[in-house]
Amino acid sequence: MAMKKTAPRADAKPGASEKVDIGKSYDTYFASGLYRSRYPRPNRRTLRTLEQLLPIEGRLLDYGAGEGRYCLSLAKSHAAHVVAVDISTTARFTLANRARDMNLADRVVICEPGDATYRAEISEEGGFNVALLGFGVLGHVAGRSRRLALLLELRDALSPHGHLVLGLPNAMRRFRAEQARYAPRVHAGEFEEGDIQYERVSDAGTVPLFYHLFRRGEIYADLDEAGYVVERLTSESMLPETVVTNSKALALIDDLACSALPADRGYGYLVIARPRN
Repeated sequence: MAMKKTAPRADAKPGASEKVDIGKSYDTYFASGLYRSRYPRPNRRTLRTLEQLLPIEGRLLDYGAGEGRYCLSLAKSHAAHVVAVDISTTARFTLANRARDMNLADRVVICEPGDATYRAEISEEGGFNVALLGFGVLGHVAGRSRRLALLLELRDALSPHGHLVLGLPNAMRRFRAEQARYAPRVHAGEFEEGDIQYERVSDAGTVPLFYHLFRRGEIYADLDEAGYVVERLTSESMLPETVVTNSKALALIDDLACSALPADRGYGYLVIARPRN
């Protein structure tokens, strides 16, 4: 089914279109099959980074795991113990079925943010070797204070030598028209700088979404305040994520381009950080 992005209304009154239920939106997104059609496989740069950082039989916290395009691969290749967290009931159901079909159910614990299973897992002694906030997950969290709280929570869940891997949308490349439309409302204090709303539309229905777009300086400032040291900031891709996850040939070309071009020209940032000792 075709899927397109439509512009948000910048004249809507606060409290109406601004209240997006991300869980409900992603239930629709996943149930339609369109999320998987847009992002059918892992981003090769992100997956390679995770493979390098995660030891064999290590512990991975995949926050915003969706249908498991990263965590299932690592549960298989690295015999990893995975805690897969997602706000979407549909995503968790699909992930559980996929893990079972791949004979990985004993390696993957699936939970909802803040539930008892999640709290028990992130409190386990020793911590996680890697925590992943993949493609755009942190950007869907509205409010800097809430994003910082999540970063702090994941920092405390990491082992002393663990790493946080972030995929963040680049404000210099993404949704430029939407940023211009929302600029007056940012100036009025209704939104934070970098906030937008947009829709994904398909035959399955309209999916309203919130996004916070990031700039380099903001990334360093937020991670520093949350108690991290940035080890590396590079591009997640130069081409749109849907392109590099649908075409292996273009993914290879894109990977080479990311190595040659400045990170600020990327479609998204790929950030590796560690807890500050």
